[in-house]
Amino acid sequence: MAVVRGWETDADENIFEQNLKIKFYISSGSTSPSSHNGDEADPVKIVDSAHLPVHTPTIKRKEYHSRILFPTKNKNHRFFLTSFTAPTKCHQCTSLMVGLIRQGCICDACGFSCHTACVEKAPRVCPVPFQQKKGALCLDSQEGMGTAYEGHVWIPKQTGVEKGWQRALAIVCDFKLFLYDMDEEEDSKPNVVVSQVIDMRDRAFSVSSVWSSDFIPGKKKETVHMFKVTASQLSAPSNRYSIPILADSENEKSEWMRVLSELHKLLGKRHSRDRTVYVLKEAYDSSLPLIKTTQTAVIIDHKRIALGNEEGLFVVHVTMDEIIRVGDMKKIHQIELIPHGQMVAVISGRSHQVQLFPMSAFDGRKTDVHKLAETKGCQTMTSGTVCQGAHTCLCVARKSHVFCYELFQSKKISHRKFKELQIPTNVQWMAIFSEQLCVGFQSGFLRYPLRREGIPYRMLHTHDPTLSFIVHQPVDALCAIEISSIEYLLCFKSIGIYTDSRGLRSRPVELMWPATPTFCRYNAPYLSVYSENAVDIFDVNSMEWIQTVPLKKVRPLNSEGSLNIILLETIRLIYFKNKMTNGDELVFPEPSDDRQKQMVRHLNSKRHYSFRVPKGKGLPPKRL
Repeated sequence: MAVVRGWETDADENIFEQNLKIKFYISSGSTSPSSHNGDEADPVKIVDSAHLPVHTPTIKRKEYHSRILFPTKNKNHRFFLTSFTAPTKCHQCTSLMVGLIRQGCICDACGFSCHTACVEKAPRVCPVPFQQKKGALCLDSQEGMGTAYEGHVWIPKQTGVEKGWQRALAIVCDFKLFLYDMDEEEDSKPNVVVSQVIDMRDRAFSVSSVWSSDFIPGKKKETVHMFKVTASQLSAPSNRYSIPILADSENEKSEWMRVLSELHKLLGKRHSRDRTVYVLKEAYDSSLPLIKTTQTAVIIDHKRIALGNEEGLFVVHVTMDEIIRVGDMKKIHQIELIPHGQMVAVISGRSHQVQLFPMSAFDGRKTDVHKLAETKGCQTMTSGTVCQGAHTCLCVARKSHVFCYELFQSKKISHRKFKELQIPTNVQWMAIFSEQLCVGFQSGFLRYPLRREGIPYRMLHTHDPTLSFIVHQPVDALCAIEISSIEYLLCFKSIGIYTDSRGLRSRPVELMWPATPTFCRYNAPYLSVYSENAVDIFDVNSMEWIQTVPLKKVRPLNSEGSLNIILLETIRLIYFKNKMTNGDELVFPEPSDDRQKQMVRHLNSKRHYSFRVPKGKGLPPKRL
């Protein structure tokens, strides 16, 4: 067994990072290393000032003879990459520069601000002549890009409309309605974190007046200033997400309704492509008591799911309403299916210890449980194969240590620890891909070889100054994604960064989060980013933000993000169905509103239950 320690920074690298002026280059044409062409135009030159609190490289433009040259008395822009602290629109395309940090560039001479991707399209003269400036509201109806309308409104507080109203900045941009929370003071500025996003491409989108019967009764004079925006939430027609919005006057309410309605009609005339990926369905009856305390879940096959909660591990047959309790474990924190070895691993109990058992236990068979003694106190685990599938591995993280085991399944489960890793700080995320263990920790990711001994590979190279801001502003790691054999996406709590196999930046543009993420889940090629009020879906190849699911207090239960729990007044188990795949990963039972159903134990088995209405407790007759 080998113990491998993380990278240690040498003296030369410390000197390198302390230089106040660092020159480097990024490509302005290609968005992916696989599309690089040697005949492209010269790269854009960037100078970074490493001592600044927010790194702001200056983009110095080069003149190309194929373009119109302006009089020499006019100078070129000096763009600085910066972090805006309030919602800011791009002066070039007029779209919002969405993100938590490093949202775009600003010219330190004239104040022209734009997306990093819009720098090459911006007018070359500084300051920009008046006739070349775009208005604050300028929508490209063909591309669907730009800002169409904005203003201040009031939206319900997080605790509900009955508790009062929250002042908000509303911006209609890129056929989405963005809402930013604000303090009630008149001179206050909204935060860059988006409170809510409603996509007007949603087939259920509508805008209408509010009647006093629609919401918790309020003052009558408020109702005439209110309108509501509706979008789909679940696939069932009765499940719609509506948000009441209060305008400052009846005229403002009418103007908001007119703008939103006309833009929605414009979308209908354009026959815009439905870009949504996920349709939400209820995975099982929300009245099942087990769902209320579920912490983790996995899909076993298209008719069975496993739920882990405070009471233990349970298998639910979704079409037969049959439930099996597996073993005597309590407090299930994580379930990991290991199909290659026909095994299941769970982290359970107050001690957070890993236990292994064969998959046959899911059928109700009595099986032996194999415990990994040294894993007490662990926080996460991941499994995979090495040597082209010949060996099954399980890696378990306990604080800043990772234990790597080879698993064997014959008559009984056994294991062999073949490696122990020392991570620079506490492990926040792990996964196995390409026969390497990828570990995420605060401000970094490392790839450890599993088949052989050797030092780990940095996924963020210290000699790339365009990435140094991650180290200078410590941020939690959420996940890493293997885009290809030569490119990775590293997701941090503030931003997503593309790097190559050497740990150098592979794309000049970064992935921006609309709100502060709580979780990330990946189901190729779609990344689901969870925040307090929504789940945002990104295509990791094109970097497009393609869908927003307006669900509050939703948490993923499995590694792909297909099973989720909504922690609202009615706790629900939700399945994200991918419309792009053929067939269903899970069969969906008919929804039931029968609140009399209970878990009834079988007479001949203490571990088998039926979820049904007990005999003698049928529905009361309907009143005439």
